[in-house]
Amino acid sequence: MQARNKTTGNLSRRAFLQMAGGAGVVLLGSTLLSACGGSGSTARAPSADDTILGAAKVAEALATTMYTQIIRQAPFFGRLSPFDQNYFRAAREVEMAHYQLLVSATGNAPTPVDTFYFPQGMFVDAKVTLDTLVTLEDAFIAAYLVGVRDLSTPELRVTAARILAVESDHRTVARVVASEIDPADGGPFTTLKGLAGREEPVDPPNNNAFARTYRLASIQDAVNALQPFINAEAARERGFDVSKPYRFEPFTPTLPSELGGIDG
Repeated sequence: MQARNKTTGNLSRRAFLQMAGGAGVVLLGSTLLSACGGSGSTARAPSADDTILGAAKVAEALATTMYTQIIRQAPFFGRLSPFDQNYFRAAREVEMAHYQLLVSATGNAPTPVDTFYFPQGMFVDAKVTLDTLVTLEDAFIAAYLVGVRDLSTPELRVTAARILAVESDHRTVARVVASEIDPADGGPFTTLKGLAGREEPVDPPNNNAFARTYRLASIQDAVNALQPFINAEAARERGFDVSKPYRFEPFTPTLPSELGGIDG
């Protein structure tokens, strides 16, 4: 599913023109970080929309970085079939499109967090890679469910639901690919471990009757789950590889025309 002929940047801005202009704010731990700059004493209090969209923006930058590095350096990726490789290429394009949309919804402010950390062996050990991918997609799905509940307008809630559905696709793709990992990379895998922290059979790959909330009561809970990926101290405490931070590299995504962009 390589990019062919449709860019998404202008579509993002058109879709959120009426909502652009707000401060891009993300809740990190107990601290609100402004993505637009300015002193804390003069900045307006962030709304729930600011907080949810800001956290989602960081999550999409993290997801884009993860898929970028899988494609660039994971040994198992080169041994996948071209069909399976295209799953990952398309996921990278789509996560970046999500990011652009959220940037447009937060006054064109970029993510306030652009450096990420991953578990030891993340882009070397295929099992670690896929476990981590499923864990992150689980967290993203649950966070967007919080958005469906707590965002203030029908337009924002529908957008959160539309992104949630695609993140669920990505979770399923990882579980499909698990059973096709080459023996040279330790595969095939019969189980993967996600946000629940337990191994679950990958057969069937689409094993959820309903999107899981993982008992996230607020966007703060989602951010807490992502702390090791976005905070060096939390990463060190979790045993992540802090010697190899990865920077988010924005790009202009292109999507296959049959995917329909964001207008369906």
